[in-house]
Amino acid sequence: MKVPSDQFPERSDRSSEPLYRLPARLLGLGWLVSGVIGVGGWFLASWIVQVQPDWLKWGVIGGVISTVIGGLGLLIIGPWKPRRSGDLPTLWLASTTGRLLAIPAVAFVIYSATRPPDKPFVIGLAASALILLMIEVPIIAKSMLAQIEEDEARGTRDDG
Repeated sequence: MKVPSDQFPERSDRSSEPLYRLPARLLGLGWLVSGVIGVGGWFLASWIVQVQPDWLKWGVIGGVISTVIGGLGLLIIGPWKPRRSGDLPTLWLASTTGRLLAIPAVAFVIYSATRPPDKPFVIGLAASALILLMIEVPIIAKSMLAQIEEDEARGTRDDG
């Protein structure tokens, strides 16, 4: 069945939308810090309290899985590329949702194949993913607000 072309909404001109870019280096550094905390935290915990070697191993593996998938999600966004102001939040939300779905999917496959101790594995997965979000969200929010304020100060935004 062919849909008549007059049924489609007209394509709007988006050339007046400002272009924003995310701070790629700062996001990369945030990703690295989250990985160090999410993975290295297990070694610190084992130094402070007695942690079974198997728990340490699987906690670290869970942290590495979340860190790698989190990094891939950041690469998918391409924070170094300028994007239309309306596209950037949607792209970040889609990437974050993809990461939050991919982490348990990969974990399920690994868990099904190896049957690791579940508590450290899940804690490692969740901790690394949450740490990345806690670092990433303020970086992106502050960057976007600063760029919007800069545009408004220059008078380049047209709100009417």
